[in-house]
Amino acid sequence: MNPKRQTIHFEKKLIDKDALKVLKVLHNAKFEAYLVGGCIRDLLLGQRPKDFDVATNATPEQIHKLFKRSRLIGRRFPLVHIMFSARKYIEVATFRASHSHLNKGGVARDNHYGTLKEDVFRRDFTINALYYDTKNSQVIDFVDGLSAIYEPKICMIGNPIDSFEEDPVRMIRAIRFEAKLDAKLDSIISKTISQKSHLLGSVPPARLYDECVKLFHNEKSYSVFERLLETGLLKHLFQQTSNSKFIKKALNNTSERLKSNKSVTPAFLFSVFLWDSQNKCFDKLKKRNKSNFIAMNEASEEVISRQVKQVLMPKWLSARVKDIWMMQHQLEKCSSKKVNELVANPRFRIAYDFLVLRSQSINPELRHRAEYWTQIQK
Repeated sequence: MNPKRQTIHFEKKLIDKDALKVLKVLHNAKFEAYLVGGCIRDLLLGQRPKDFDVATNATPEQIHKLFKRSRLIGRRFPLVHIMFSARKYIEVATFRASHSHLNKGGVARDNHYGTLKEDVFRRDFTINALYYDTKNSQVIDFVDGLSAIYEPKICMIGNPIDSFEEDPVRMIRAIRFEAKLDAKLDSIISKTISQKSHLLGSVPPARLYDECVKLFHNEKSYSVFERLLETGLLKHLFQQTSNSKFIKKALNNTSERLKSNKSVTPAFLFSVFLWDSQNKCFDKLKKRNKSNFIAMNEASEEVISRQVKQVLMPKWLSARVKDIWMMQHQLEKCSSKKVNELVANPRFRIAYDFLVLRSQSINPELRHRAEYWTQIQK
């Protein structure tokens, strides 16, 4: 199968200069190397990609030798991160073979390197299987990914059942791309997700954290939430969460903030998703004649401990979520003597935003209190 090659001259300002440097070094060393995946998708849509990935026929060890500031990541199939600053790197992956191998123990191994054509068919969706040849300014398309982007439609490379069993996270990615691109999800994919949603339970919670942040930190986060409910995926990510006016308000607020280039934090999302469960747990503990502070603290710990079994919450995140919850009582009952002290708290603003959204959705009785804190800040 010969690929389609379409000449496209992307705006230079949209392509990361460091990614181009990586490609130049690999080309000078006589290796094949291309920009690949989501960055090509975004460039075709006229958007500035957040990340640039490179695929090459050079092995991880060969890549590592070419770049002094690089490090090998992973054991099963090593990637190379080429560092340009403390927080910025370009990820370079070696072409992977299109089939698995069995070792002596009968365990599938797929860390065999392959060709560009083989690498294409190891990817998940056609929209993410495009390569860009910077030397000839050509998009290389083996799987009709260009048509899928322009339609737009989310199509899987290969059998959806096999693909999701190989990597259940692809189900989450399908929903995210569907919403992000306002695309039609192939009916077979949608049906398979509903059948195989339970496979998410086998994914390490640490890996699901980053995927969840990507799911909801976008301009259509509530649409993503609804689709997760419809497909049965939500219960395997946030079993303690159900739909509510508060969640709808909070997710739409997150989307609006992103459209306005305002900051967002996963702490806010997790605190909203788990608030109802935290309240129920608090009410049970309060009946045991515990103080509000002790009951709130124990309820927070219990809800968070259940959540991290599904999706990891880093310590900084769980601490911030607890702060948001613990400050709700203070914002509701705070005396005038402690107003300045509370406003000076570094967590005040996010706890205040949380209170405002509660007052606009599930707790209208708090509107006067939210307005009080709004006036205090003027």
